[in-house]
Amino acid sequence: MTRSDGDKTKAAGICDSCSELFTVWACQDGTVRPVSPHNACSCDDPSYRVVEENEVFDDEDEAAGANEEKYPDA
Repeated sequence: MTRSDGDKTKAAGICDSCSELFTVWACQDGTVRPVSPHNACSCDDPSYRVVEENEVFDDEDEAAGANEEKYPDA
């Protein structure tokens, strides 16, 4: 986690529904929400959480986002 204003801390976040990665606010009350609505997934029922320091994303789908199109190298 990085920047904090006492009530919330900016952190790396992920949506457990689609594996999209983005920046979130981790609040003192335990809620997690995107820093910007333009910087979040478009899930109908998102499940945001803070990415833990020891998490590793080996799967290409998780690293790139599960819904992102992949293009072969030309």
